[in-house]
Amino acid sequence: MSTTPLPMSTTPPEVVTAFRLFLGRAPNPNTPPQLGSGGVQALHRTLEKSREFRDSPRSIKKPYPWPLRQIMVSQPAKLVYCPIGKNACTFLKSEVARTARPPHIAHILKDIHFLTDHVRTGLQFSDYEPPEVNQMRQGPDYFRFAVLRDPMERLLSAYIEKFVMGRLQPANIHHTKSVVAPVQLAANRKKVDFDEGITFRAFIDYVTHAEAATLDPHWRPQALYLEGLRYDALFRIDQIGQLMEVLEERAGMKLGRQPRNVTGSGRGEDVANAQDLTPARIAAGPKLSKASFYDDAMRHAVETTFAADYVLLNAVQDTPL
Repeated sequence: MSTTPLPMSTTPPEVVTAFRLFLGRAPNPNTPPQLGSGGVQALHRTLEKSREFRDSPRSIKKPYPWPLRQIMVSQPAKLVYCPIGKNACTFLKSEVARTARPPHIAHILKDIHFLTDHVRTGLQFSDYEPPEVNQMRQGPDYFRFAVLRDPMERLLSAYIEKFVMGRLQPANIHHTKSVVAPVQLAANRKKVDFDEGITFRAFIDYVTHAEAATLDPHWRPQALYLEGLRYDALFRIDQIGQLMEVLEERAGMKLGRQPRNVTGSGRGEDVANAQDLTPARIAAGPKLSKASFYDDAMRHAVETTFAADYVLLNAVQDTPL
């Protein structure tokens, strides 16, 4: 009597790579895990919480103070990059990571922020001992750079992405709760409502009155990111094309030119008093211009609070060294 062999269970390649990144091994072939509805990002977060990962060398990150611990590094290209939230940092982190040519780079790029922050990929200062970090910070063979953005544009971009378009996404709530909760509770709300959220005026009022160092990195002053390190060049966000040419020459490879997570904020119709609209109304309407969101008092508040950022921005030459 013939029998039909049972189909062999297969493990998705993404799952195998995730296991190798976190645990240094392939998953058990007898109980192959599958990707759930949360995809590979959810799997990463599950593996990060596992005891096996916590007990492995791959989980050991040096506890350097912010901002040093999150500085990106590419040893092959001798690059040191300071990622600044909302300044094309997803794109730039990805391209710097590519120049380092680490194992599993295609997989790393799918979850660049989480993986570099939690796993020893060799792409952050926190993956290295102090003498190695000091060499990267001071060595003449390294090129240290950062990208700056007009504070008003940066704040509006952060608001549209995290408080409006993605206001109910858990990853965004992780960042916005530090603002939405105190603003709503101060207005006598009994329960925080992230769908209702807060207006842009309330966001700017909170950001310009809070202690700068306590703000979420996506709206923390850019000048604070640059403390503790001497940079060879600072670029404006509109100079990314020039920057990529510099990085390509150092890395000896072709790099991208198109930033990710572009919200298109600040470009659109002029509508009076958009700063007082709820996130739901903004999301339901057309794209609005930057001028729609800022009145004179708000512009003055941002210019005053982020004065150090404007000094840095104004010092950037049209052709950085």
